[in-house]
Amino acid sequence: MRLSKSVKAIVRLIPIILFSLFISSCSSEKLVTDSRIAMGTLVVVSLEQSDEAEMEGIFSLVYEIDNAISRYNPSSWISRINEMAGKERVAVPEDIFNLIKTSISMAYRTDGVFNPAVGPLSGLWGIGTEEARVPEKEEIENILPLLDYTLIEIDDEARTVYLPVAGMALDLGGVGKGYAADLIHDYLVQRGVERALVNLGGNVLAFGSKSGKEKWKIGIRNPEKSASSFFATVEVSDETVITSGGYQRYIDQDGVRYHHILDSRTGYPAVTDILSATVINPSGTLGDMLSTTLFALGSEKAMELAEELGVEVILYLSDGSVLSTYSSDS
Repeated sequence: MRLSKSVKAIVRLIPIILFSLFISSCSSEKLVTDSRIAMGTLVVVSLEQSDEAEMEGIFSLVYEIDNAISRYNPSSWISRINEMAGKERVAVPEDIFNLIKTSISMAYRTDGVFNPAVGPLSGLWGIGTEEARVPEKEEIENILPLLDYTLIEIDDEARTVYLPVAGMALDLGGVGKGYAADLIHDYLVQRGVERALVNLGGNVLAFGSKSGKEKWKIGIRNPEKSASSFFATVEVSDETVITSGGYQRYIDQDGVRYHHILDSRTGYPAVTDILSATVINPSGTLGDMLSTTLFALGSEKAMELAEELGVEVILYLSDGSVLSTYSSDS
């Protein structure tokens, strides 16, 4: 059977994700594990003494989130907003509206380093899809005005979102998996589940404790070595561990590697001295936005922002050194 490039990319993630789950759950009581492709990646769910309804409920929730916010799904709320750019306002459900507002707030907080209006740029590069390519300089310059997040109009009372310029497009790829982790956390609480490990393509939700008071142990991949090589291990309970790095998705052309974390200020992949940025935080939504943002900021500004927000981070730098605010006692 011949696999498409996108499916091949997901298949390459499988050993990474499964090994991460293995080191986290070894010596724990038996976990029931299932894995499926969703949100453009491999989602692995491990539950203790799971019944089928709980497992199906988690995956149904993931599919529901993907169908609601994926810009690649023509019937999603994000696609509807993008389709109506320059035409009319779109009323959306409260949860989607709040997620968009949160994303816009982070854009203002980071001066556009995190940018939910990056859709035209990510679509132009297409990294992670079969259409991936290095655009011409003129193409990039032409779409930069469409990336202006300050133009996005939101109406709290009517719960509408409006992109006033035709061609503008939202892309919540930098927050979607973290948001999904938060909703899964709430679902597990409602179901009375005591412990679970959920890996959404490297975005890990460690729910409860591994056994008794023992925390989950999550390995962080060394971005310069094989998928099974880890440079750090964190111990967490009821937190998410989310990593962003240029090694995750990229294209090579003429001896140059172009990674998928794009800087909407320049139109090109972010230039940074960070190879991977990991955020440990109870909120997956915040962690997902920050991991991408910190990577793009570079180590000095990334550490300043992490300390200002009071979040735990581990940064692996291009010179092989590590900067961290993480404490195993926290």
